Amino acid sequence: MENFLLTINHAIVHKLHKEKHGKATITERAAALTITAPVEKLILAIHDLYAGKASKGYGRFEADEINYPSAAILRNSFKNQTTSFLEASKLLMGVLATKASAAPLATGGYVLMSQVTNAANVTWFIVAIINNVDGSVIDDTTLEVIDAMHVDLENLRVAGRVNLTDWEKGDEDIRYVGFLKQRGEVADYFKLFLGCDELIADTEETKKLVSILKKFAKGQGLEQKEEEDFLQSAFSYCDERNKNDEPLSLEALSNAVWPNEPKKLQDAFVEGDVQISDGFVPDGRSIKALMRMKYKTQYWSIDIDRHALSQGYAEYSQKKGTLTLLNLPDALKAELSTETGDDD
Repeated sequence: MENFLLTINHAIVHKLHKEKHGKATITERAAALTITAPVEKLILAIHDLYAGKASKGYGRFEADEINYPSAAILRNSFKNQTTSFLEASKLLMGVLATKASAAPLATGGYVLMSQVTNAANVTWFIVAIINNVDGSVIDDTTLEVIDAMHVDLENLRVAGRVNLTDWEKGDEDIRYVGFLKQRGEVADYFKLFLGCDELIADTEETKKLVSILKKFAKGQGLEQKEEEDFLQSAFSYCDERNKNDEPLSLEALSNAVWPNEPKKLQDAFVEGDVQISDGFVPDGRSIKALMRMKYKTQYWSIDIDRHALSQGYAEYSQKKGTLTLLNLPDALKAELSTETGDDD
């Protein structure tokens, strides 16, 4: 998404104090941030970083708003407008501290919350935990190297986003809550803070994955054999996870099947905001589409392995629009000869 298409409506930073195995406490900011150029730059950078990461989970708000109150807080702020953005952010910090305290390995940081709207009038609530990092800069006047602290965006690990516009639609099929997905309780506590009921339908996610992989392969200008090898590699990776009932990591998949430019494949997983979840178990039936082409009409059905085209068992003429099957087995040839009365 282009930065100039986004408007920052509200923003604030609070601080979550939390050491591993410790209890969380909060330092609150007294007023919302003024939307200055540095504030805008930081929020837009976080928004773009979040959008560009493949490892995300998606869902909707939990129905139980007693144990998961963030939905009610956001509703009163953004829908009912009975709570100010400032007060809502403080209430959300209380929820975050409670969930973080229950996660021994969770750590603290600066909690940035913001509401942004794009040119299509789609509004999001964004929340991220960020930290400062030591660094160095060169003074432009003296040309001296000096110490300088800056926000560590390279290691953004904890962030989430609520599509407030989609939420308002009330469509039960829309997944309007998303969060960066990590292994272990760090991602879990943040999901609990958001009150996200993560909806992962293995079959649907696998179909999305297959579609993306096939589209990606076509877009790389590969030779037919190279394309087949890529899809075979992806199938083998997914098939192993299916057989072991093991959740799939999109990042690990990218490293395994497109090792020279894994980021390029990861980018394909987030193009157009397809919302493919990380951590689903590949569906065994659906991944077969990586290796096989199946079509059915009133008069015939075909199930062909992709290797048939490169191994000389089938030929396709794009100009004629015909598919020719070669090296037919003797039994099939005999049956066809009997059916057609052709002895040639």
